[in-house]
Amino acid sequence: MVKYALMFHPDRCVGCPTCVVACKQENEIPVGPSWLRITKRVYKVDGKLKMSFNLLRCMHCGRPPCIEACPVNAITKRSDGIVLINKELCTGCKACIEACPFKAPQYNPEKDVVEMCTLCVHRIEKGLLPSCVQHCPAGALYFGDVNAVTAALQENKWPTEV
Repeated sequence: MVKYALMFHPDRCVGCPTCVVACKQENEIPVGPSWLRITKRVYKVDGKLKMSFNLLRCMHCGRPPCIEACPVNAITKRSDGIVLINKELCTGCKACIEACPFKAPQYNPEKDVVEMCTLCVHRIEKGLLPSCVQHCPAGALYFGDVNAVTAALQENKWPTEV
């Protein structure tokens, strides 16, 4: 059984919000909540200022704390590793947000539910990449089988296609 992973390469990220916008458009996320968030850090190396970026998102954890925190069992983990929230069961209590160390689940006030990254499950079931990966102009995102992704990273063979 395939288990999916989405990897982020901070050295390739240029801090543009293309992945964030692609995600919001693909998943019809309103202004406010965002399933992907880019953070930046400014620091000094040898007296020169440097900047790095990080991408905050659902990590589709091995043992997701959001699942245990949900009082109505609205969150499940599929056999392929994708963690999903059933919006019809979600009461919008936000317990999953508090339980998540990444604060990945986001409250959608328009729908009064909590939502989070689905890895664009509707796209990958059609053989397509998640929208954020497809649209990243810098090639900072990589998606695939967790074993292949891990092996590529261990061998320092980050995909070069952009």
